[in-house]
Amino acid sequence: MLSEEDAWSIALKIHGLAEVGSREYESSKLLVETLRTEGFSVTSEYMGIPTAFRAEKRLGEGPTVCFLAEYDALPGVGHACGHNVIAAAAILAAVKAAARLKAGRIVVIGTPDEEGSGEWSGSKILLAEKGAFSDIDFVLMTHPGDGWSLGSPSLAVQDLEVTFSGVAAHEAASPEKGVSALDAAILTYTAVNMLRQHVRRDANVVIHGVIREGGKASNVTPDKAVLVYGLRSSDVDYLKQLIMRFRLIVQGCALATNAAYSIRNIGPMYSTTKFNYPLIEYAQNVLKELGVVPKDYKETTNSIPRGSTDFANISQLLPALEITCKIAPEGTPWHSEVSARAAASREAKEALQTVSEALARVAVRLVDDHDFAEKVKQDFRAHA
Repeated sequence: MLSEEDAWSIALKIHGLAEVGSREYESSKLLVETLRTEGFSVTSEYMGIPTAFRAEKRLGEGPTVCFLAEYDALPGVGHACGHNVIAAAAILAAVKAAARLKAGRIVVIGTPDEEGSGEWSGSKILLAEKGAFSDIDFVLMTHPGDGWSLGSPSLAVQDLEVTFSGVAAHEAASPEKGVSALDAAILTYTAVNMLRQHVRRDANVVIHGVIREGGKASNVTPDKAVLVYGLRSSDVDYLKQLIMRFRLIVQGCALATNAAYSIRNIGPMYSTTKFNYPLIEYAQNVLKELGVVPKDYKETTNSIPRGSTDFANISQLLPALEITCKIAPEGTPWHSEVSARAAASREAKEALQTVSEALARVAVRLVDDHDFAEKVKQDFRAHA
């Protein structure tokens, strides 16, 4: 049976591989091989996604509990979001739960590219659209952070890529023949900056962008410019309005500079997280039994959202729980070299051991305690 030391070894191997989103071939292979060794039936390249997988073990009649694994790294800084810990915790929790149950079914779904680095960005959403969760009753996962907590809110987000096309010309000999794609990009960047002061404060709007491409030589009119933006809000409907305003800005700036333009979504829209309070309350008690005192969930669920995740979309489909486990000192900057080192630290190892046990206990109760499972489902239905 997979031990805690084995799971930590897997976390370190994935940390060393540091494969970016949609390219997690070796990380996925390692997880698949481990689950097969543990007696799970595994499907690789699940739903046509090369680095996704689904592993399951049926113990008997009863509900299905699914653990979600993430294992993509960030370009340049590696596992600075600790997804190596998520993956190892998911498979360890699944093995623990399966060993204790005589009924139900335990599933692990490997979900690539949560960070949005490649073509399978937001794979949980893509998998859901393909029906991957149609036979699942409950979903559980963890995510590393700088403290223990439950019920962390999230921002809905849509990433977009804007490409402006102009006409190249010699900037001294024939500037009148040129159409600057860079001018359109700069005008857009400036206009979006102006938009920030006219958005709803209560909608927790965050707008961030870069000019990825803007020309090659100073004496040639840039005929191509590319911007990449992320638009976020705690209000999904308001985010959709912001996206429309953003598109109008791009259209107007293209018109003003005589450039052509195109806009494409980078991956699907991540939603906001739907909380399941019976799951949160039980998990909080379990963590306390294991010697961890998480932040009061009543405080956490009402805090300002600071990140986005495709787990949120799954929480809108099914009763779901995410436990934030502490792998770094409070205040550690995330998506940094500091957090990348933390994902391979002693504190990360201890967090992996604790959170996998907590998730396993939650899974076992969902299968063995019918009344509790029904309470969880009722809470999900009550919070539409």
